[in-house]
Amino acid sequence: MVSARIKRNQRRVASYIGAGIIGGGAPFVPTQPQLVANFTGIPNGTFVQMGTGNVRALGRSQHRSGRVRAKNLQFLDSLIYLSTNGVEAASATLNTLKRAIEIGGVTTPALYAGLNSIGISGSAQALSDIIGSLELPPDTDFFARWEKTLPLDTNSLIAHALVGPGTGQGFRTPGASQLLSTGLMNSSGTAAGPQFWPNGIFGVPFSPMSAVAIIADSLGNYREDDNNGAGGGAWARALNDILGSVVPWMKQSQNGHTFGNASFANAPLQKTHWQYVTDIFIELSTNSMPSSGTVAARLASLQAGWLDLANGARAIIGPYGKRLRVHFFDMLKRDSYELDATQRDTRLAYNAWGAAFADGKADAYYNTDSVVTTPVGSDGIHIAKPVHIQMAADVIVPGYTPFLNPFYFPRGE
Repeated sequence: MVSARIKRNQRRVASYIGAGIIGGGAPFVPTQPQLVANFTGIPNGTFVQMGTGNVRALGRSQHRSGRVRAKNLQFLDSLIYLSTNGVEAASATLNTLKRAIEIGGVTTPALYAGLNSIGISGSAQALSDIIGSLELPPDTDFFARWEKTLPLDTNSLIAHALVGPGTGQGFRTPGASQLLSTGLMNSSGTAAGPQFWPNGIFGVPFSPMSAVAIIADSLGNYREDDNNGAGGGAWARALNDILGSVVPWMKQSQNGHTFGNASFANAPLQKTHWQYVTDIFIELSTNSMPSSGTVAARLASLQAGWLDLANGARAIIGPYGKRLRVHFFDMLKRDSYELDATQRDTRLAYNAWGAAFADGKADAYYNTDSVVTTPVGSDGIHIAKPVHIQMAADVIVPGYTPFLNPFYFPRGE
């Protein structure tokens, strides 16, 4: 249960955020672009071939804005994707991309250096121009619309395995563009898929607002939770409702993801997105358990993997001129870990290290393992939906609430 002390802290933070006040002092006026909506991230699904006769792919994804009104809106897209076990890759197939934003029943196109489309392939990224004088109201559902064309109908599009709110669409069609229409797209007579989120939806908020990148394996991806706008795993569930508002988030997650595959050396392209958030959630430990060695040796390996990400994040300056804040989550129980003494003791030692703030490199520790019991879920590995719900409500929400203030550093900085 959430303690009375935590509830008082939540109310205090809410009063500061609602007034645009940082630490009870003078108002701060943001100037730098940052993530301003949820359901964004790196694709992690399979490729979908355009198919004979299809001349374009179309889609519409639903998002919700954070607690603060924002201006200077932009889309970020790329062909970066997470393949098996989170290995970073990029598609070499040229994609011609068009985007538009639909707010309150009005659709406005995004431009790229003044043009209505941009070609991207490989590691190239497409950051749109600022979309006119549009403003994104707070706590508002809106839609990102997109259109893609590929050189050949035998070419394929990378897809998202993740599903957002229920009105999301993605399909391939021989028909006309619906990019600049409003409401649900007409998918009659078309071929299904893929879903396609922006890597990020950026803007400049009118008062300070935190934003999070979720670096995760199957647990944070959504496994055993609902794969929809209401589910998405404990971490997304938590950020979708803290004090009645969304904390903008992007996911860099994949089933089987590991510290090694997420490292700065092996996954540099994703890290270029981190400058647009204030916080990094690292939920990758369970697949990174070494298969051999003593408890001390295995612990050292896990610590090195976590610190690679944490130290890299701490070296990145976010939208408020501060380093990124890093959040430590327990390695959750597995049935096999509890039956093997070395794995069990390694897991417990790793969690104890996190509880002591990981050699001073963690800004927050979340005792997520406290709500997990054995046997774990239906397969001995993945927590069940009720545990995702409990973990979000009882551990992640109260733990993150002080960080709604993007200038909050627990040990002062």
